[in-house]
Amino acid sequence: MPSLSETQARFRLAVVDNASATPSMLVATAATAGRLAIYTRHYREALVRHLAGRFPTVEWLLGTTRFVAIAEPFVRTSPPTAPCMAEYGAGFAIALQHCEVARPLPYLGDVARLDWILGDVAVAIDLPPVTITTLAAWSPDRLPDLGLCLQPGTAYLRSNWPVDDLVRIRLGEGPPETLEFNTFQVALEVSGARGQFRIGRMDRAELEFRSALRAGATLGTAIEAALSNDPEFDASAALGELFAAELVVEILPPGAE
Repeated sequence: MPSLSETQARFRLAVVDNASATPSMLVATAATAGRLAIYTRHYREALVRHLAGRFPTVEWLLGTTRFVAIAEPFVRTSPPTAPCMAEYGAGFAIALQHCEVARPLPYLGDVARLDWILGDVAVAIDLPPVTITTLAAWSPDRLPDLGLCLQPGTAYLRSNWPVDDLVRIRLGEGPPETLEFNTFQVALEVSGARGQFRIGRMDRAELEFRSALRAGATLGTAIEAALSNDPEFDASAALGELFAAELVVEILPPGAE
């Protein structure tokens, strides 16, 4: 007799992959497929609803029917692999870029990425910020080797489309009478916590500076990344603005991760 774990694995295979193998606890009769179909349908519908919740702007743009037509194949080929459902759907933005239904909307992948970021930052928790005076404890020659840990609910996105405008329209009272949605490069900072979020635009050099710090780069490396985009980048001003926005929660000594 199969063990409990083996039975559970078979049941999962039958529900997720629609496999013909029947769990040993089910009697192999003509009714078995129908009973399994109930679990399969609820499983897939639950995942599609989850994706709609994580990508509300995408569903708003496509309409529910077209969204479901894209989401259903995704949940069949990409079942959850982590115990936390909040982590499910990260690959959906990539799937959109290769989907025939979404092909007329070349910006849809970036909209999905922004939706995913908004969902992440909205459930983050604010940490106590540190002030720029904390840097006084370090000698100037050590500053380039320091790391700056930013608020958990902070993320950055580069896009060739003004996708933040679409989010603002969705969250507003209704669409404008006219909307010229043309290719336009935007650098976005998304910050939030406890159900709230803010989307702000910044120049490319500032985004390179902050996103490099967010990824764990040292202060010197982050400044170099910004200067590569704008040789006139003012590092002192950018650093002051970062602390003034209360985004820095910890200063990491050289070599720390």
